[in-house]
Amino acid sequence: NRRWLPFFGTGTSRNLDPRFGMPALQEHLGKIFTNEPEWACVDAGLKAGKTLEQALEGTGAGLSQATKSRFRKVTGDYVADIDHLFRDRLLTRQAPQWVGTRLLKTLVGRLPARNPRLSVITSNYDMLIEYACSAHGLRWTTGFVGGLTRTWNWEAAQDGLLQFCVDRDNARGGLIANRVPRIELFKVHGSINRFTMDGRQVECDLWTEGAPDSVERDVAVPGGQKFEQVAVGNMDTMSRAARAQDEAQAFVAIGYGFNDPHLHQKILARVREHNCPLVVMTQDLAPAMIAELRKDGARVWVLVAPRLAGGKNDDSKTMVYMPGKADPLVLDDERLWDCDAFAEKILGG
Repeated sequence: NRRWLPFFGTGTSRNLDPRFGMPALQEHLGKIFTNEPEWACVDAGLKAGKTLEQALEGTGAGLSQATKSRFRKVTGDYVADIDHLFRDRLLTRQAPQWVGTRLLKTLVGRLPARNPRLSVITSNYDMLIEYACSAHGLRWTTGFVGGLTRTWNWEAAQDGLLQFCVDRDNARGGLIANRVPRIELFKVHGSINRFTMDGRQVECDLWTEGAPDSVERDVAVPGGQKFEQVAVGNMDTMSRAARAQDEAQAFVAIGYGFNDPHLHQKILARVREHNCPLVVMTQDLAPAMIAELRKDGARVWVLVAPRLAGGKNDDSKTMVYMPGKADPLVLDDERLWDCDAFAEKILGG
């Protein structure tokens, strides 16, 4: 009976292909920029054991605008190439499907009739969510409207999600407008179909795999570049996402490692200050982060796959960290950390 807000992280895309993950992107960027002087400080950080995000953090002031633009292009092109491999499979509903499909279908099916909207936030650049929703008949909007090139207009996007029917309670007849059940998708780090053109942000699906030279990709590069791009080019989406977080009464984070404070700090504040439930489902999460999350409220549940010796996870089991219990519960032969299994077995979807 609560307004839930799902947050989908990189882990949901990696479930289809590990190349969607940060380690693979790190390797690809290294190959492209290895001989460029501005990459030297990043490379030094990587060789010192830092992650790509850590190595790029704070380098914004030392990178030229041209290099920043290339970062966005190379990152967007890389993700788009992998995305293309799964597009037709997802749209034609061939196995395997995107892991969040069942959860979205279940939550949308339980939306209140008066205002049936489900806010969804993702930090992913790919379009796996859009493909899954389209294939399964789930209406969705990102706030962009228009034809082949779309611009941001939230009010117009909402008007396009009205359904008109005869008012049977009115003797004179007439029509009444009802909102159709829909997903309001906030891609807070940009998207492979999002670009900057003539100083304005547009969406164009035709350009996902390659845009004209005069058009710049609008994706947030990891590290310091990520926050910069979010703050400058994606303010409409960010402000609406923040509003959705303020309105939500419960949260579920899937495949997210809590490495982007600018995205999740408002969620954790809602959990702490308003006792909102938070369910975290991911294959692996740092023990220190699990401990921090459990401090944030009395209604925080964390579901992960147990770690084995050597750092790998036992995907066949689920370790459940429950409110009020010091020690986790291990469920054998259950993959409830996988949101597809969670939606089927816990939500009955």
